[in-house]
Amino acid sequence: MKKRFLTLSFTLFTLLGCASEETNDIYLIPEGYEGYIYAFYNVKGAPEVEKEGDYEVHNINNQGYFVTSTPDMDYGTVTDKYYYVDEDGNRTKINKECVRVGGISGFEDDTDPTNKINIVSTYAEVIKKGCSQSFMSSGEGIHKDNSDAILGEVIEKYYKSKLRKLNQTSEM
Repeated sequence: MKKRFLTLSFTLFTLLGCASEETNDIYLIPEGYEGYIYAFYNVKGAPEVEKEGDYEVHNINNQGYFVTSTPDMDYGTVTDKYYYVDEDGNRTKINKECVRVGGISGFEDDTDPTNKINIVSTYAEVIKKGCSQSFMSSGEGIHKDNSDAILGEVIEKYYKSKLRKLNQTSEM
């Protein structure tokens, strides 16, 4: 009996302890955008993430991504909010059934010790038609080509000198 109680107590303590961690992110998405959105963390030279109360603000650009030099994202219960933003900055809340939250990934390259890349990212998919509980909870996953292209754009923009060095080395 004691063993069961201790296990249950430990399990409840663990679950309650984890429940206190929340992601608390706001995603501001250009009005009318549909598709994948990405947030890239630990990007050298990118701005720090801005805060709005207890939430971190992710201004998604027209290409569908946001970059920050903030080293890592928050982990825990997903409490994120998604909004479309018009040209005047007005927000329209996006129905939660129109957002499918994706996973977490990383990219690391240390071939140049003076310009290491160690990016952490997360993604979601936003749609306007076909919103449903089924869409929201399905595990369709990401289109790898799209993800690689966006990551390549981020690396090109923030790590140009590294890419030039890598290209020169591979041509030799």
